[in-house]
Amino acid sequence: MMNQDSNDPDESEPDEADTEVATDRHIGITGFHLPPRFTRSVLPDIDTYIARTLEPWQKQMQAQLQSLIPDISSITKDLVEPLNRSILEQLQRNLPDTEALTRSITVPLNEQIQKQLASITVNLPTFSVPSISLPALKGLALSPVTESMIRRITDQQSTMLDGLRASLKPLLDPELLRGINRSFLPPNLKEYADDIRATEVHSFLEQEGIPLYLVPRGRTAVRLLQAKDRPTRRQILSNCYGSLIQDCADVLEDARESVIGSAVEFALDGLGAMRAGHTRSAQAMFTATLDTLIYEFYPDRRDRGLITNRKKGADVPNAIDEMGVSEALVWLPIWNAHEEFWKDKGDQVPHYYSRHASVHSVTPRQYSKRNCIQVLMLLTSLIGYAERMAR
Repeated sequence: MMNQDSNDPDESEPDEADTEVATDRHIGITGFHLPPRFTRSVLPDIDTYIARTLEPWQKQMQAQLQSLIPDISSITKDLVEPLNRSILEQLQRNLPDTEALTRSITVPLNEQIQKQLASITVNLPTFSVPSISLPALKGLALSPVTESMIRRITDQQSTMLDGLRASLKPLLDPELLRGINRSFLPPNLKEYADDIRATEVHSFLEQEGIPLYLVPRGRTAVRLLQAKDRPTRRQILSNCYGSLIQDCADVLEDARESVIGSAVEFALDGLGAMRAGHTRSAQAMFTATLDTLIYEFYPDRRDRGLITNRKKGADVPNAIDEMGVSEALVWLPIWNAHEEFWKDKGDQVPHYYSRHASVHSVTPRQYSKRNCIQVLMLLTSLIGYAERMAR
């Protein structure tokens, strides 16, 4: 059932400022591949684990390759010692370099395996084994003996990689990967672990000022994640206006005894104004309360600036990349909502919620029902996070 927002011209039309970036905002990431810096924040020892897993295999591979490849210099010396030096040098130039041959086999192979292990994807249980590439031998007229040697090396590699795959099987179990994915999802999305990936949530929050931690309810969050662009996501805020208010109310009312009680009281006052139809007053109240709460978390001005000064087109700051999973899910959309806005430089007031535009440019373009519900969600997500920390 559509609520009153669908009849509001400002809320039912696509945002002008969003239309031109709609295709750039499309989220279509598959598999379970977390951004590298984010991965290190939750799995700090992954590089060490991969190195330790490959080290004995690499040593064994190197030793077996060396045992399979004959000592060309020794054989050459025994065969041609009676001949003169010039013939000996000519033969050596035309025989393969064993060290180069070994490197050509092991280096590309090790790089491929490391890349495959470092990318934790849902396809890992059936990952393909990289084949040996012998660029150093291309174009050479190989003798039957050399060709036989290469075949032995290839067979040996296949056997060794089968053993490597078997040893990694427990790590690559689909149920284990599903459990990892679920553990990275916020509480309101855990029951949807079969439908969405943690990497989709993280990518969404890297781009949007719409939170997904604690609010909204799972079904609405999935709709937001699956929306094709920003105008579609903002239309969902209109269509789900009533349920979003209720989702936030549920979290705020549970947080009454929080150590941040004053913030909860002002948030509930704003919620009352919003329910009475005074969305502009509520948006101003939510924005001021969000500012106050951010200060409580980051009293140091420099530290706070990392969250509240978002340059357009900037990468996620290290301060957020180094956070734990839940903490990053909370602060990413708040960081996005603080995208720079300079009225004195002629910046156009955005349709989507902007903390700086809400404070420095009170206009109907910025103050809307969509933006009011968006900043309520941001404030609720942060209050709920603070409440959980205090338990």
